[in-house]
Amino acid sequence: MEDFKYKFASSSRRRMTRRHALLAFGYSLVLSTTLFSCSNSPDNSQQQATLSASNVTTSNAADKVIIIVRSKQLTALAVLEQKGILRERLKPLGYRVEWPEFPAGPQQLEALNAGALDIASTAESPPIFSQAAGAPLVYLAANSSDGRAVSLLVPKNSPIQSVKDLKGKKVAFQKASIGHYLIVRAIEKAGLKLSDIESVGLAPPDANVAFSQGKIDAWFIWEPFVTRNVQNNSGRVLVDGGNGLRDTNNFISTNRKFYEENREVIKVFLDEVQKAQTWAKNNPK
Repeated sequence: MEDFKYKFASSSRRRMTRRHALLAFGYSLVLSTTLFSCSNSPDNSQQQATLSASNVTTSNAADKVIIIVRSKQLTALAVLEQKGILRERLKPLGYRVEWPEFPAGPQQLEALNAGALDIASTAESPPIFSQAAGAPLVYLAANSSDGRAVSLLVPKNSPIQSVKDLKGKKVAFQKASIGHYLIVRAIEKAGLKLSDIESVGLAPPDANVAFSQGKIDAWFIWEPFVTRNVQNNSGRVLVDGGNGLRDTNNFISTNRKFYEENREVIKVFLDEVQKAQTWAKNNPK
């Protein structure tokens, strides 16, 4: 599992080169606690004040929810969901946690921008496209990435033996994803151009079907799709994101509104993700 290095960062539009993911400028999170005081008249009883506070807590517990992307990979987020750690930590703050699934990073950030997701976890490419579209993205954390977790698959018995052999072939990838970025880097490294291949933009579930039916010649995709196709003998890895092909981090992000209104919750979330990462490293099985 990957080693997390957390930092809070503000988002801003930046011109990016294709070979560099976004550089999130770290700054220390300053948490401010707003104290609410209740001015009671002399005839108000302590029992009435206690009842009022209880009603507010109950109302908040029913109304507040944090929506975090469900991780299909073996990450700290998966640990948090499966062990119920974050759920218990956030109960006293009046929050419940929901874990929806998304096909890929671009869909996550669309939902984030629309307010249908509060915390996303993506590779470096989707945030670039999201910010280019003007989304109010805020980077919460960055973690080192294992490039080998993203691979270019070809059918097991395919005659394709190198990236150069992809010329004129149908290559699938999720648009605006890490697969999109890495296929560009891979073919450039092989002396080709993107126009030398037939790009097929497909979300992972659709690409998985197309790959199994032999409708595409190659597919740049991440785990667990890679291992599943290798284990069922339908595919083999041509190249992966290792050996310098992938050169940046993964990111955990949110939108500006959620960030500004939920500082305490975000602090708890990052604290528990870090603990989950440590636990996972110590308990790999």
